[in-house]
Amino acid sequence: MAEWLDLRDAAIQLEYEVNPWAEFVGWVKERLAASRLHDERVRLEQKGELEIDIDAGGEVAAPAPYDPPTLSDRTSARSSALSALNRLRAGDIRTRRARIHSSRFPRGGIDGTIPQWVIVMAVEAWIPAEEVKEAYRHRQHTLLAEQRPPKTTERAFQVAKFVWEQEQYDGRRPSWKVLTKRWNDLPWAASFEWTKPFENWQAFRMSFERGKKATPPQYILSENQLTELVRSHRPEEVLEAWMAPLRE
Repeated sequence: MAEWLDLRDAAIQLEYEVNPWAEFVGWVKERLAASRLHDERVRLEQKGELEIDIDAGGEVAAPAPYDPPTLSDRTSARSSALSALNRLRAGDIRTRRARIHSSRFPRGGIDGTIPQWVIVMAVEAWIPAEEVKEAYRHRQHTLLAEQRPPKTTERAFQVAKFVWEQEQYDGRRPSWKVLTKRWNDLPWAASFEWTKPFENWQAFRMSFERGKKATPPQYILSENQLTELVRSHRPEEVLEAWMAPLRE
């Protein structure tokens, strides 16, 4: 019941989402995770086991709530020790600096390009690289619709690039037979594995279709929804909000 009341009281945040249903599930998970983390900290505090540096594994994310990954025990312990040293040197400071601080904002779309989510991160340089990688992966997970996309080959991407460049150059897409001949006539056609000639235009077209499907990132939001976010958000405001804690 308490968790439901928390969700109800915070429902105004849903108004900031273009696609309420698609974002709703992730939003609920984030809110519940934050609520349960708070309850756990209260429990530890009552037992006298709560670390003063509560932001050791934290991340300040804008513009939406975010459930960050937990730093390793060793890194968290070092973070707590570093906070103790800071308090010794600077006194009882109230600034809570996240070791890994990130946000995301949309761009593109309104200029005709494929709309994209962009992730920005600020990391204290002593944090181990593998933990930064895990933090980024966790952040990325909240945006991508495909967590394990198919392993499309370099060749398929190069074929898709070639076809789109030929189409732009000619003003229209040439026939598949013409495209295949142009590819096979490239001076470096036999130099690399991905540039080797195709036996027929059907195989060339099949490779293009694989590359075409795999090239655009698959986000939880559709292209139209992400484009609407670009229209309704100012990236400079998001970046300013992201930068604010870094100035403390």
